[in-house]
Amino acid sequence: MTNGDSTGNGGSDPLVSVIVPVYNGEDYLAEALDSILAQTCQDLEIILVNDGSTDSSPALAQHYATAHANIHCLHKSNGGVTVARNDGIRRSRGRYIGFLDQDDRWARNALEIHLQRLQANPALGYSVARQRCYLQPGAPRPEWFGLQELDTPVAGYLPGALLVRRELFEQIGYFDLRYPISADADWFARARDAGIPMAEIDAVVLERRIHRHNQSAQAERIHDELFNLLHASLRRKRTQA
Repeated sequence: MTNGDSTGNGGSDPLVSVIVPVYNGEDYLAEALDSILAQTCQDLEIILVNDGSTDSSPALAQHYATAHANIHCLHKSNGGVTVARNDGIRRSRGRYIGFLDQDDRWARNALEIHLQRLQANPALGYSVARQRCYLQPGAPRPEWFGLQELDTPVAGYLPGALLVRRELFEQIGYFDLRYPISADADWFARARDAGIPMAEIDAVVLERRIHRHNQSAQAERIHDELFNLLHASLRRKRTQA
């Protein structure tokens, strides 16, 4: 892995690190990054983890890093989104860690909403806000997307609607590489099983783009991973009993 830049913010650590895994994301990446740069909370760094992209997204990521001192690029061979997120966590310096996928976008006050809740209650390990799914303009509704209504706010139990105190990753571990697609669901299960206090926030922070290339389209593989992680959760609970 190589670091695409060595810039910092005067030696002080940022309040929030935002990790963006990038793999062939040229169509959407700029919109995602612009939504982070527009946040009302500006005490942040953005870590772009280029996961072996073969399109123009590495050049686009480097363009943003050149223009913004708080954006850092990591370039690595393709290993999947779980590996990319973990590499981003290791590179991060913020007291809080957030995530945004390359094809999604944040509400302008997304980080502010999370921080208000977490900073008001130091006992909370993480917060989860709400998401709203929208269909990519001009794209047909994918057959796999039948779990919820479009444009309807729902609880966002996925990385883009999550903010975590960085020490929590040391306490319960990073994303598990055994789950290349569903590692976020496993992480939430481990946090729940460990009894980590958290907050559900009734505000939409994430706009999730639905299109035919979403990872969620890999339904059969996701089903297998969820089956395995649920069994792992049951084993943990038996051990704790």
